[in-house]
Amino acid sequence: MVKLMVIEKYKERTPSSKKLWERAVGLFCGGINHNIRTFGLDNCDAYPPYIARGDGSHIWDVDNNEYIDWWMTHYSQILGHNNSAVRSALAAQIERGIHFGGLNEHMVSLAEKLREGVSFLKKMRFCSTGAEATMYATRLARLFTKKKLVAKTLGGWHGGNDALAYHLQSPYTDEPYFNGVSFNFNERASFDKVMKEHGSDLAAVIIEPVLGAGGAVPPDNDFLPYLREQTESRDILLIFDEIITGFRFSYGSAGENEFGVIPDLMTLGKIVGGGMHLGVYGGREDIMGLATPGAEGGRWVGGGTFSSHPLAMTAGCAALDQLKGKKDEYPGLNKRCTDFRNEVNRIFDESQYKAISTGHGSLVYIHSLYNRMDGPPLTGTDIGKELDHDALDKFQSLLMQEGVYGYHGLGAMSFSHTKEDVEKTLDAIRAVVTN
Repeated sequence: MVKLMVIEKYKERTPSSKKLWERAVGLFCGGINHNIRTFGLDNCDAYPPYIARGDGSHIWDVDNNEYIDWWMTHYSQILGHNNSAVRSALAAQIERGIHFGGLNEHMVSLAEKLREGVSFLKKMRFCSTGAEATMYATRLARLFTKKKLVAKTLGGWHGGNDALAYHLQSPYTDEPYFNGVSFNFNERASFDKVMKEHGSDLAAVIIEPVLGAGGAVPPDNDFLPYLREQTESRDILLIFDEIITGFRFSYGSAGENEFGVIPDLMTLGKIVGGGMHLGVYGGREDIMGLATPGAEGGRWVGGGTFSSHPLAMTAGCAALDQLKGKKDEYPGLNKRCTDFRNEVNRIFDESQYKAISTGHGSLVYIHSLYNRMDGPPLTGTDIGKELDHDALDKFQSLLMQEGVYGYHGLGAMSFSHTKEDVEKTLDAIRAVVTN
């Protein structure tokens, strides 16, 4: 009864969102254009709010309801929404033109800033999405090694391309276009098994330094160095997908700065696009050289009408300029979010609520579970087999009612989140777990 009353209260506050949702379901598959952007509540005909504007750590829906935003554009807006410097850069570029389908000065500037921030990014290419970046990185790895097989982690999400979109959710059944092998994050034995059975056929191993959609799980202290050692000894390329982690925990690569491991190739996106559409793939010059037109042994790698889009280039430059000036502020942001995650877990423990908060640095996820965990999960499989999707939908819906917006349970902290935002979010979580 309480849950029904809550959703009815939400409906009363969001009539414009409801009307837009009713129109959308007749136009889009499931009413959406990204599977994660919806949830339900006990078949009560729930719908997500439609967002009209944002500023800093807050967003407002089309009915002018205000939310503390933790989703932050899929973790992209580490500087906060509607950043003035990014907005000014975009406005200036729009005055000159939107896109020309040719070269522009800003693509050179952005690449120089990225290479300054990431020591091993010797050559790179820009595209429009993270899914493209991982696809092209995989293609280059296959060209360079002349091998076809790629290994990834169970639950690892690297975009919706056929090369890597398999073994995404527990119980990790094979996908229709299954064409790779997987191992369990943080489990040497699982990785060793893949190496023993398929090592001679592997072109690359691709992994996020901190597991993202698979559970926001950080690596054990020696797991990434072990992957580097084992791949290097077998002439297998190591690819770090840093579309989430890049420039998130420090200014540059999480693999390099946080964990002391340098891959052969990497992908970037989200933060480095300043809120605009951007994918980056790059690394060793000898591997990336195969993307050069006319290169011996090369092939067509890269393209896209909107690659190196002037708006994305200018927004990325403006974002990186500010983040470079915040190098010394990253540790404080990471600590604030770590303290926040710890407090969330304390609330869950005290209330015996079946959920756990995971993450690293400024990433914070909340997982609703069938059974409580005794400690932090070490692998995505630990979470996947216990994840209660219906309970998580309910949790997110109730948080939304309390004025807190997030997916995957929550999302990421930005430099714009205030102490008041944190306290209000904790109060909202307390209210949800006690209802």
